[in-house]
Amino acid sequence: MSVETALAQLLRMLHRRALNLAALPDDERDPHYDRIRRSCCGAAEHIGQSPDSAAMTANSIVEFTRAMVGIIEAKRG
Repeated sequence: MSVETALAQLLRMLHRRALNLAALPDDERDPHYDRIRRSCCGAAEHIGQSPDSAAMTANSIVEFTRAMVGIIEAKRG
């Protein structure tokens, strides 16, 4: 799989997750963000990132997802 294909798939998955999260009340979102963080961290370690780098990557993905949720909410509001 090419990097471009993998990135496109990741963005589609994060978009779907952001849409689902935007439909939830704020106080119900954190467990979902934690699940995204754990999944991304595991995937990053699986492809060879150090645990510290994997954690930073996973945190970046979660922050990106939070930003997408914010954009979705602003559009709806």
